[in-house]
Amino acid sequence: MKESIKNMESLLQDVAPKPRATIVWGTALVLAALPFVLSTPLATEILIWAIFGIGFNLLLGYTGVLSFGHSAYFGMGAYGMGLAMRYWHVGVLGGLAVGIASSMLLACVIGVLAIRSRGVYFAMISLAFGQMLYFLALSPLKHITRGEDGLTHIPQVDLFFIALDKPRPIYYFILAITVALLYLTWRILQSPFGKLLRAFRENEERAKACGYNTALVKFFTLVLSAFYGGLAGGLNTLYLNYVPLATLFWFTSGTIVMMTILGGKGTFLGPLVGAAVFLFLQNTISLFTPRWELFVGAIFVIIILVFPGGIIGTLQTALSNRRMARLQDKAAILPSGG
Repeated sequence: MKESIKNMESLLQDVAPKPRATIVWGTALVLAALPFVLSTPLATEILIWAIFGIGFNLLLGYTGVLSFGHSAYFGMGAYGMGLAMRYWHVGVLGGLAVGIASSMLLACVIGVLAIRSRGVYFAMISLAFGQMLYFLALSPLKHITRGEDGLTHIPQVDLFFIALDKPRPIYYFILAITVALLYLTWRILQSPFGKLLRAFRENEERAKACGYNTALVKFFTLVLSAFYGGLAGGLNTLYLNYVPLATLFWFTSGTIVMMTILGGKGTFLGPLVGAAVFLFLQNTISLFTPRWELFVGAIFVIIILVFPGGIIGTLQTALSNRRMARLQDKAAILPSGG
């Protein structure tokens, strides 16, 4: 009987193996070689949007909360770093700290006012906050943000001995941050808090009945997601040496939603894959036509029809189904316990 139970436990591990940290280090090796396959600027953009998407996926994919105003955190991080470097003459790390703190503070404000809203109501409230910031930067604060022209004249600075004004050094600097965030995300998802996020996504009422403060869980996840968004925005400023007004526009929020769904929401590498596919298609198709959005949109529809759970999500489901079929075959020949 004991041997039969052991065999069954082994088979269950085949169906749902525990995620390992090797996925982080394997991804790091692939990303380290990316500039030799794609252009370095494109690879850098993929990393920045992947960081943004990983944070957004914590909110949408693992907590089940949709936000249409995530551009606010990305833009706040971008403007926070740009303004700090231009007017306060801080270094790279200081500018990133200002951008991240600004985004997280904004998330705290939005969270206090809107966190008890559910579903589409929270999505629309977050969109409203995002558009409010966009129009503030466009006109009332134009003397600081430079309005439609974007924030320019951001000084180029080095980080210790690393010249961040060159493509390869800035790519590998951002890569180091990306790998650290991937590992941090992996640790979060393996922790009890990560399991609580999944429980919240599956059934908020049941999680509340178990004694958990679901409003606090959603609030903390929103602030954590803003941390990733603010960091991505700050890195985007460092990369472009410029802050376009579009970082606060709703289209930025729509883009990160699309990337996350394309790669597979609720999957570890989904946002990274979604960002890579989206930006590769955008950069490739825009070389041939200025109406690249039309073709990218059509391809997006086709991909979703073929991969309804996103690219990574659908592949994971297919792999799980295959493992389940193998489990059923093995279980059929297990000796019955006496």
